[in-house]
Amino acid sequence: MWRTVSNGLERIYTWSGYGAGALLVFMCALIFYSVQARLFGLYLGGVNDLAGYVMATSTFMALSYTFRSNGHIRVGLVIQRFTGTTRRGFEVLCLAIMAAVIWFFAFYMGRLAYFSFIYGERSEGADATPLWIPQTPVALGSLLFAIAVTHSLIQAVFDYDAINPETSGGEGVNEV
Repeated sequence: MWRTVSNGLERIYTWSGYGAGALLVFMCALIFYSVQARLFGLYLGGVNDLAGYVMATSTFMALSYTFRSNGHIRVGLVIQRFTGTTRRGFEVLCLAIMAAVIWFFAFYMGRLAYFSFIYGERSEGADATPLWIPQTPVALGSLLFAIAVTHSLIQAVFDYDAINPETSGGEGVNEV
């Protein structure tokens, strides 16, 4: 059952990465439109704000994919000095601390979006966007990142050989 759940989560992380890439392309198109519109004297209020919202969403949607594909800088410099159970203990400790911090962040990002919705907060830009609209995908991205870190933590605790190719001799899912 764990393999099925893990594979399903990996697909979600991958699609989140694809979505982040598509959002970056969309952001480039918005910026290109903004530059071209100024050259021709056109104005569409809120394009710059929308590009900022798209960038924030893209960043947070890419975190889980980047983490699971080893794109983030890790504490490997310290951990690589250890072997065996000492190394595993440090890896689990680091992932546990990271998971706690990211879950805290995800909770408060969700809370921020919720309160922005409840109180009807709007941006100060020309479009006066309700702030919960750009905050919700950022909160979902941070939630997905928290799930990805917890996924790695669970693998480190219960399925260590699958994530550490140095001890198993095989190809791992995620190097911690």
